[in-house]
Amino acid sequence: MTEVDNILACSESVTEENQNYFFSSTLEQLFTAKTRTFKSDKTDSVAVIGLQRYLTEDQSVVGQHQPDIYSYDITVTDGVWQAKCILDRGLNYLVEKNIIRSGIEIKITQCSFLYNERRLGHGCVCIEKIEYGSLESDVLRKIKDLDSVPMLSKDGFGNMALQCDAPLQVGRKHYLSLWNNEDPEGRIWVPDIPPSDVSNFCDKLHTYTEISSLGCMFQPLPLLVRVIHKSRLRYYGKPGLKIEYPYQAYFEVADQSGTMSLVLWNELCLEWYQRLNVGTVLYLQNYSIKQSYQNRSRPHIDNHRMKSFHSVEVCLNPWNPTAVLTVVPAKSVPSQWGLPEVSYNFTTRLVHYHCFFIFACYHISVVVT
Repeated sequence: MTEVDNILACSESVTEENQNYFFSSTLEQLFTAKTRTFKSDKTDSVAVIGLQRYLTEDQSVVGQHQPDIYSYDITVTDGVWQAKCILDRGLNYLVEKNIIRSGIEIKITQCSFLYNERRLGHGCVCIEKIEYGSLESDVLRKIKDLDSVPMLSKDGFGNMALQCDAPLQVGRKHYLSLWNNEDPEGRIWVPDIPPSDVSNFCDKLHTYTEISSLGCMFQPLPLLVRVIHKSRLRYYGKPGLKIEYPYQAYFEVADQSGTMSLVLWNELCLEWYQRLNVGTVLYLQNYSIKQSYQNRSRPHIDNHRMKSFHSVEVCLNPWNPTAVLTVVPAKSVPSQWGLPEVSYNFTTRLVHYHCFFIFACYHISVVVT
């Protein structure tokens, strides 16, 4: 049974009481129509409950003018069903101007079914034209538990296929933050979790002094370092780039001999970016050493006046070679390792709320009253 057949089977199971709702009437006509585009004469309102942004898969959008290289998935509900749809790119400006946003009502006047040419019988709904409704949705007021509203999907009610973090365009694997490219977005990003106890470390280690003198052409031994600076996440995706997770993150790390840059690449950013913070101690294996890009900006670090090595940097890659990272718990870090302490320990109110009473930190705040 194809996706269209499954959706039709679902719509036939809706009770007579719900037949006037948008998803049980309009979408059924769309799926049974001979053409892929359906114009609705009804003006039933649906509530916007989610907007998600991602890099478009269509390379033809890049032209002489400023390219609109992002697409949006929009999740709407009529109170009985909820559905994730693609927003036509001609409506992108409404999201970018914050006209379409979560919590408002819209009226879908034209939509179409986009077939997935890579998967037979699969596809999704594209919302092409809308009318504005109320800024505060009456539909949402009537819903006691939004999570209990079933998701319309290829396998019927309650299926998680369209609730996952993957965009509806199958060429993309993840969403971006709605308003910037620097913040992690979605459940695919591993949160900061307490490290497990570790005790097995190699007796032979390299220091930054040895790495700097040996250069790139050698088989590196493991490193023991402490994170002393964490930069913001960098997203370098663009249409046509065949990298699933084009992310990069710079850290400044230190051992007993000095400081050096550490670069986290691609999939490793998803697994480790939120788990590596200032003060974290790392045991690194299977890393690579690359020539550093000299023209990039660097943080000013005055950490015990340690020597900084700028000629090379430590690269952690998801493959060739596959880097191995181990977070060492604070209680397992002996003073004999000689790792420098961090000069400052800034934190946010959210993090501070969950800290122990003996936790010492710094706050920078803005007086608003």
